Amino acid sequence: MSRREVLGLVLVAAVILLGRWLRHRLLLGDDGGWRDPAWLASFLPPEPEPRAPRRRAPRRPSAPLDPNTCPADSLVLLPGIGPTIAGRMVAARARGVHFACARDLQAVRGIGPKLSAQIDPYLVYPQRDAD
Repeated sequence: MSRREVLGLVLVAAVILLGRWLRHRLLLGDDGGWRDPAWLASFLPPEPEPRAPRRRAPRRPSAPLDPNTCPADSLVLLPGIGPTIAGRMVAARARGVHFACARDLQAVRGIGPKLSAQIDPYLVYPQRDAD
């Protein structure tokens, strides 16, 4: 038998003996029966109380936005406006739609009277220069 094989056998024997010792010291009670699984809880730190998920406050624009010029990433700050509707607003501007009042916003698919009234306080409508 080579020296490497002997060392391997000694290592295996040591692991087996260590396992038996741990089983006897930690898992078996004084009477030789298995300990209650909850005994380990006394050694562990208490579990933290579950917290309710924190809702982030909705972001709002810091100043009124011009729906005719502001980019889509600013339009998504408006309540009820997501990336899809913001993209539709930008596409409508590209088609030549000019937003002069809250009612004009209803030309965009997905914006109805309720949503246009909801976002109207966050918008300004500069008048278009006469051509």
